Amino acid sequence: MLEALDLSLVDWDDKAFVKGRLRPFPDQVQRQLFNRYLSIASKRERNSFLRETTDSLAEKISIPLHKLNLNVSEDGLRADAKSYAKASLALRRFHIHSPEEALTQLEQFAILQGVKPPSRETYSVQGIAGRLCDDKWWLRKLRKAHIRNVEVVYHHLNKVNRIKGIYCSNPTLKARLNQKHYQQEYLANTIATNQAGESFSLLELSQKGVADPKIRKAELMVRARGFEDLAKELGHEAAFITITCPSKYHRAYSKSGMENPNWEGYTPWDGQQYLTELWTLIRSKLHREGVRFYGFRVAEPQHDGTPHWHMLFFVKQEHYSRMIEVMRDYAMREDSQEKGAEQHRFTEVKIDESKGSATGYIAKYIAKNIDGEDLESGVYGEDPKCAAARVDAWAACWGIRQFQQLGGCSVTVWRELRRLKSLLGKSQLGEGELAEKITTAADNSDWKAFTQLMGGVFCKRKEQAFQPHYELSVDTDTGAVKTSQYCESELVRALKGVAIAGKAIITRLHEWRIAFQVPCAP
Repeated sequence: MLEALDLSLVDWDDKAFVKGRLRPFPDQVQRQLFNRYLSIASKRERNSFLRETTDSLAEKISIPLHKLNLNVSEDGLRADAKSYAKASLALRRFHIHSPEEALTQLEQFAILQGVKPPSRETYSVQGIAGRLCDDKWWLRKLRKAHIRNVEVVYHHLNKVNRIKGIYCSNPTLKARLNQKHYQQEYLANTIATNQAGESFSLLELSQKGVADPKIRKAELMVRARGFEDLAKELGHEAAFITITCPSKYHRAYSKSGMENPNWEGYTPWDGQQYLTELWTLIRSKLHREGVRFYGFRVAEPQHDGTPHWHMLFFVKQEHYSRMIEVMRDYAMREDSQEKGAEQHRFTEVKIDESKGSATGYIAKYIAKNIDGEDLESGVYGEDPKCAAARVDAWAACWGIRQFQQLGGCSVTVWRELRRLKSLLGKSQLGEGELAEKITTAADNSDWKAFTQLMGGVFCKRKEQAFQPHYELSVDTDTGAVKTSQYCESELVRALKGVAIAGKAIITRLHEWRIAFQVPCAP
């Protein structure tokens, strides 16, 4: 792109400086910064502008500016991944007699490339080193770092707002759509075959579970409705709560898209971390006071990508006021005196059945964040289906979990029990009346009955009737326990079914072998 810019307009003694400062950034950003640079009359001021702008961007980007290249292609990322894996292997061999020293060097090398090394709390020394010497591991991490760094730049330059690109930047949306297209093709051309000789494409299998948007949305609505029906029966109150970040986390004004002067350089990831830490404090406080609640949390972006949380909660009547008081108190502790904080930082709607159901309050947020179906328009008047695509790109870019159930019973058990119908047909489970009733409730999509039979909405997970059942994975041909590709000491555990009263019920009977099928030419 630098070749396309008219550098003859730059003073001869500034050309190297301008090239060096613009080179790392995407073409569109180079053009924007260059035009802004030329618009400043004073030589000192325009150079200061370019230096300060790129330095402030560098503070938020995971890669040192001199190593940054946000114009890198997929082929370039693949080449870098192989190069870094090769360099890591060389480092590991150089320190072959000192595994700890080797690991320290490998971790520092990863950080210099803008990649967070694997956690020592999760993996062994050998497991971490194995990952850092694998080009496929590097490629996944480099892709993630690249798209996030690109989004940091566009967000910083105020290219993410309702006027220029709602929820995420246009390049991030395009990258996500391309990724999903590639995934669809890969799944369609990858065949899984079980020991019975049955073969399906991974795409067919994914469309049978919650990976499919329609199934995921339907399941969320079933669980929300089940919680609401249960709350009515128990006489619990319902509240719809929204918590928003302080002004300093917001990049732009919602009406005009103009820069917010209170913004302090925070990214959407920083906003999500603020909300997560705030929520940890709230939950701990309520837990200490014995205030129990259940429901759902939806994390979604405001127009400039700043996250906020919508929560539908059910709680005992005598605890309702205290729950709201604690949540409001913590939400207002930071920058509580700023303009608009009292009106927008924390909002609460006590659900009145005569005006609408609790599930109805959250339904549009579930739809908006999955596929946009059944909505006439988005929050800002945008097309709901386009908005859903942009929200999906936003969540994927920043690694934000959109939906989370808080309290209640194990969703894993619910899903595994629903698999039993295809395995057992109309035959009895044979584990007693309670097990039969719970399985029937799951199969009938009755979340209310399922929750009650499992032990109740406030029953601790370890005390619920059914538990998820995990086993070590075994190669059916050799009988050997499967291990991680990175380390022989990392044994692979997999979900196999459920357990009740200490007895396992296997719901995943098949071992699958994966093969890639080269598509035929049209």
